Amino acid sequence: MSAAPARLPLRIALLPLDERPACSRLPAQIAAVAGAGTLLPPPELMPRLREPGDADALGTWLAGAARDADAAVVSLETLGHGGLIASRTQPSPVAEVAARWQTLDRIAASGTPVHAVTLITRTPDSDDPMEEPEYWDPHGPALHQLSAELHRGEQPQTRRAEQLAAARRAVPPAVRSDFLRRRVRNHALNLTALELAASGVLDSLVVGADDTAPRAVATAELQQLQLWRSRLEAEDRVSVRPGADEATATLVARTLLGLLGSGPVTVRIEAVDPNGLSRTAPYENIPVGRTAAGQVMACGATVHEGPDPDLHLLVHTPDGAGDWALGPLTPRSEEAVRTAQALADRAADLLRAGRAVAVADCAQPNGADPLLADALLRTGLAHLLTSYAGWNTAGNTLGTAVAHAVTAVAARRADRFDERAHLDLLAHRFIEDLGYMTRVRPEIRAVLGSVPGRHDHVPDDSPVLDLLAAGLARCAEELPGFQARILPGSVRLPWQRTFEADFDVRTGPVPTGTATSATTAEESR
Repeated sequence: MSAAPARLPLRIALLPLDERPACSRLPAQIAAVAGAGTLLPPPELMPRLREPGDADALGTWLAGAARDADAAVVSLETLGHGGLIASRTQPSPVAEVAARWQTLDRIAASGTPVHAVTLITRTPDSDDPMEEPEYWDPHGPALHQLSAELHRGEQPQTRRAEQLAAARRAVPPAVRSDFLRRRVRNHALNLTALELAASGVLDSLVVGADDTAPRAVATAELQQLQLWRSRLEAEDRVSVRPGADEATATLVARTLLGLLGSGPVTVRIEAVDPNGLSRTAPYENIPVGRTAAGQVMACGATVHEGPDPDLHLLVHTPDGAGDWALGPLTPRSEEAVRTAQALADRAADLLRAGRAVAVADCAQPNGADPLLADALLRTGLAHLLTSYAGWNTAGNTLGTAVAHAVTAVAARRADRFDERAHLDLLAHRFIEDLGYMTRVRPEIRAVLGSVPGRHDHVPDDSPVLDLLAAGLARCAEELPGFQARILPGSVRLPWQRTFEADFDVRTGPVPTGTATSATTAEESR
């Protein structure tokens, strides 16, 4: 990994996957933990949900921003197509995208390190077309099944001709053709990205598999990309693993690790139930222990199996209890209670011993397990964690927890650690993952009458936004040790749906003479 000469302050040019907070705000929050700034594109150039961004203008912006930055972190989907959803719904020809990527050659030639992410196109088991081609309603579930049968049919000694034929008949020929042609274009571009990494244009590359399954065309493509990574001898700079929205955050951590020059960071991956690391989480295609190792590598750190690591990564492993996006979970077993308490106790023991501890809650997708989060908060030590996350997929959670923690460890060594930025981010994750996703979001969806498994629509003037703000404020008040508060005027639903929320958090005492009620969202940014 090459490193640019350090300047004060460090600056990273960031071209995110799209405009959502997980893709743009989270990487900036992680950079701030090391006192670094991020340069982001003008909002008018970025995508807005299904409307693509201006890919050519974004390339021009990136070239200029990279001249003023110590490194660049780039979503190849945004540079090539104008955004993540555009890459799924309106994919440009391979030659056109590759031509836009030539901007990266010029940036790299100038000496600015470039770290990039590209994604394997997903095939969600849903008929919701909000983020997919229009034909996903009604053909999404049939396409998901076709994807699985195509992959199964490629396995040695399988006899699934009848099942594959039935899966093909369930999808109209025109839809089938378009679906597979999009996939082959995406795969060709992912191979092109691998070549950019192997040739040195990219200092590092993350290839993410977004919302997949053990049997899926995406899984076959991931395996093929792993083979090519090995053939190209690019294992040191290319990470191929589940995850998507957190990828730019992991690359920011990797970038800072190089720029800070504070040496390698070693991470020990632990679980209360050792067998839990061998389980595969929902929406993923490899065991969660391998996902964790892949995220550690993506952040530029090293998995360490011996004693005295720089960081203990405690993984709350998948338990199959449910999905917080689909509805509240049923009453939990005594074993689930014991497991959560044991992990919280392990975290507390490590914290009392002065160790750096990251907690990644992968027990259920799309929200935090309240059994674990509440147990962590009861210790009175949660504010001493190096990181915490429990949102969306296991890959999202692990990437976020590792990126935050690796950045914090490196920043402390380099005397660049920003305590306030760190606590703000730590509190934000507890409030969003436990408070919003697990507790407030189901309440809001019940008021709206939202359909489980489908996205809803919430106008900007909806009265539920007041309920949302009140719920988040209540969650902030319930975090011992943080003195957290939600800044008034900062709460919003960025895509006018309840799946994700955005808000500003501040921790610590309110400055003397400051009236928090008068603080605006604009002043807080």
